[in-house]
Amino acid sequence: MASFRSPKKSASVTSARRSPRASDHLSQRISQVREGLPITELNALANVLRISRDQLAAILGVTTRTLQRKAEAEDRLGPVASDRLARVQRILLLAVEVLGSEEKASRWMTAASRPLEGQLPLQLLDTDIGTQRVEQELYQIKYGIPA
Repeated sequence: MASFRSPKKSASVTSARRSPRASDHLSQRISQVREGLPITELNALANVLRISRDQLAAILGVTTRTLQRKAEAEDRLGPVASDRLARVQRILLLAVEVLGSEEKASRWMTAASRPLEGQLPLQLLDTDIGTQRVEQELYQIKYGIPA
């Protein structure tokens, strides 16, 4: 299985106090997202989640044809699609932290969830509010709060 390597561990992203190094990393990641993330990050994430590029592209709001064009030109994703990709990566890291492994996190993100009204957590990540709901569910799992 392809391993998804995060830019940093999620603990540095979620900690209340950020070290200067973590802050520098976040600033760098903001710049990367604004410039556009490489298509290779999309491919790696699709592999980890065991979904097609087309499925992930739909969540990012990018057409398959646009992905093909960018891949052929070795171009980057646009800022909006990059932001959504970074969002999915961040939630995957949180799911790994909560569930204990990349494999479990991947399965959880791509399976219907009763607390999420039968929706796939991954499909909710196309909006900020959907992402908040998925995060809420992960924290409920982490802290043992019933749904």
